[in-house]
Amino acid sequence: MPSPVISHIIGTIAVLQAVVVMLAVFSFVSFVFNMRTQNLMLGEVAESAAREVVELISVYTLGGNSTSYMFLSLPDTLGGQPYMLTIGESSQNVLNITARLQIYSQVRVVVTPNFGRNPVHAVRGTRIIGALKISDSLYMPLPPGFKPIVVAFRDGDSILVGFSSVRVPP
Repeated sequence: MPSPVISHIIGTIAVLQAVVVMLAVFSFVSFVFNMRTQNLMLGEVAESAAREVVELISVYTLGGNSTSYMFLSLPDTLGGQPYMLTIGESSQNVLNITARLQIYSQVRVVVTPNFGRNPVHAVRGTRIIGALKISDSLYMPLPPGFKPIVVAFRDGDSILVGFSSVRVPP
């Protein structure tokens, strides 16, 4: 007959294994739901940025200055993680706003309302207009004291759109 000590050791190890398996399953399920939530938030960020690009281009083509910008209402992080916004184009007057977060990427296609006037294109790379460094990408979070903006400006007969940031007073 086996010793009661060995029976207790085997039973304790079995209980500990069951607890470890339950914790692993719980952690995995929690991770999956967290990633789904972050993907949903990423889609909302891409949608918000796309709406604000359309608003700026609408105002700009109806009589904006040589350079116009609009503040973007974006969260600093998504679930505590940094993310990136990029702007590109599929064709003339069709822009793509892409939000990226680690393994996820959300794309929103924007047909720009230029009212039959100058063609609208995304900035490629980085351009400097006055004190603004306008780029095709925006990394969030920004340093303290800065806010993200979307910028529209003329380049010959075209309107270019890109992202930048400006320092705001506290």
